[in-house]
Amino acid sequence: MLNILCDFTSVIKTVGYVVLAFVVLMVMVLIHETGHYTAGKIFGFQINEFSVGMGPKIFSKKKKNGEVFSLRMLPLGGYCAFEGEGDDNANPKAFNSQKPWKRLIVLFSGAFFNFISAILIAIIVFAAYGETVVSVNNVYEYAPDANRQLQNGDLIYKVNGRRVYMLDSLNRYLTDEPMTMVVLRPHTENGQTVYEQTTLEGITRQKFCVVVLSKVDGKYISVSGNRELTQGDTVYKVNGKLMASEGDFTAALSASKDTVTVTVTDGSENFDYVLDKNLFGKAIVREEQTYTGIGMSVKYIKHKFDFGETMLRVVPYCCEVGMLVLRTLGGLFTGAVGVNDVSGPVSTIIMTSEIVSTGFGNVLMLMVLISVNLAVFNLLPVPALDGCQMVFVLIEWIAHKPINRKVQSWINGIGLIALIGLMLLVDILKL
Repeated sequence: MLNILCDFTSVIKTVGYVVLAFVVLMVMVLIHETGHYTAGKIFGFQINEFSVGMGPKIFSKKKKNGEVFSLRMLPLGGYCAFEGEGDDNANPKAFNSQKPWKRLIVLFSGAFFNFISAILIAIIVFAAYGETVVSVNNVYEYAPDANRQLQNGDLIYKVNGRRVYMLDSLNRYLTDEPMTMVVLRPHTENGQTVYEQTTLEGITRQKFCVVVLSKVDGKYISVSGNRELTQGDTVYKVNGKLMASEGDFTAALSASKDTVTVTVTDGSENFDYVLDKNLFGKAIVREEQTYTGIGMSVKYIKHKFDFGETMLRVVPYCCEVGMLVLRTLGGLFTGAVGVNDVSGPVSTIIMTSEIVSTGFGNVLMLMVLISVNLAVFNLLPVPALDGCQMVFVLIEWIAHKPINRKVQSWINGIGLIALIGLMLLVDILKL
């Protein structure tokens, strides 16, 4: 009976998290549509309906000015319906009767509200919970001498004068020339951890070759930590010799006798395994992988900057997230980003519900990321999105003549179907 109650409680919790995930996504959509609504009211557009959700109506209320506020059954979005949005209308307050620059502002305002909301929520998150920053997890012994100025626990603050906001920023700022790196170095003062700004000169980037275990068939326990060898482990040393260049592993294995001591690392700790030499290539398969870096592993930690620094960082942080969204979308076309790295509607709900279960701070941070994603994505010149509508308005403004309204409707309709199909396909391919 107790097991049944526990299972029932678990199901209720899961359902609750999924419902909260829908609420989070609907709030973001509501903010977006409020942007269109607000701009439309300022410029005197006639608004017929403001809807939260899609599909059949659950509730609606009509104001004295004719505007209808609706709550619909499917929590899959929302809309702000303007008079004459899809045709030419003699009504001077109709959408297409308004001047092009006004229509552009109204169309842009949805994304603008999303971005502003991301900034405001990020200020709350950074001030109350701290910012997620890049920290040095471990500096490897094979790193160049200059790079060993870095210490475990250092927060990567700047590279060549540019602030680092996320790991993507750090990777883009690294150059082939010697670099100046500013870190926030922790130390204890009066029983508390304080961070001191430290400047490191001559940090260099080099090419390294590491060996990763792609297959581990069998159970092998570390002699220095009671840890099981697993697929994906990175070989750090063989018989005490560092593995950092192409061919190091093969040479070390050839020089070994019957057994070989393999040291693997998880990024922060090292573990030794005494293995039969003949296992390699059979029960244990490895592959060499090259990377260009400064010879360290990193991790994300929470850190609270003072309020002034927080205010300086929050807008660039949101811009960095937006640029990362664009690079990810571009990577889908070039092949640099795979389908597994993006999410469709189903996987987005699942991911959101998982994050909702981890605490309010993470929910707020998720809202920041979703808001920036919505802002960027909706401005893309893709049919059915605001960006495509803005392109139509710009063409009309330049040519002094609109594209046939029916053609616009067909383009947007087909684009919407294709967009929904593509998003569902992403989820199907990830199964």
